[in-house]
Amino acid sequence: MHLSGETEIVATRQRVWETVSSPNRAAASNSSGQVQVEKIDDRHYKITVAAPGAMMPMNIVLDLTITDLDTPSRIAASIEGAIMGGPINGTGSIDLAELGPKLTRLTWVADAALGGMLGGFEPMIQGPMQQSADKGFQSLKERLEAEETAGA
Repeated sequence: MHLSGETEIVATRQRVWETVSSPNRAAASNSSGQVQVEKIDDRHYKITVAAPGAMMPMNIVLDLTITDLDTPSRIAASIEGAIMGGPINGTGSIDLAELGPKLTRLTWVADAALGGMLGGFEPMIQGPMQQSADKGFQSLKERLEAEETAGA
């Protein structure tokens, strides 16, 4: 499953970087469920998401490994975990481009493979997953622009 997006954020690249490169700060922008981030070391994290589902809530546990870090331009990571008893593996990256003193373009890409029962439903899941990711990045944009305006 391939997901991607791009948005322009009215905030300095440094402010955007400080959020996207910190799993705890990035998770604070998630409006689709409760997220807990456990830092293992500087490149490894355990992420637990209590995601609301159509019929029942799901708990998702992911091991996240930061695989590429180019401050303040790029961060990439891989994930491994399980959703509804089936494996999920993937990679993702966020690239930041400074368009002006307080304007940053955020471009993101994620590729994931679902196994088990969900693997057969991947084509049907891709649309809702893209919408959820778009909503998450919109929430991040709104939060960062509010912080920039407030000078926080």
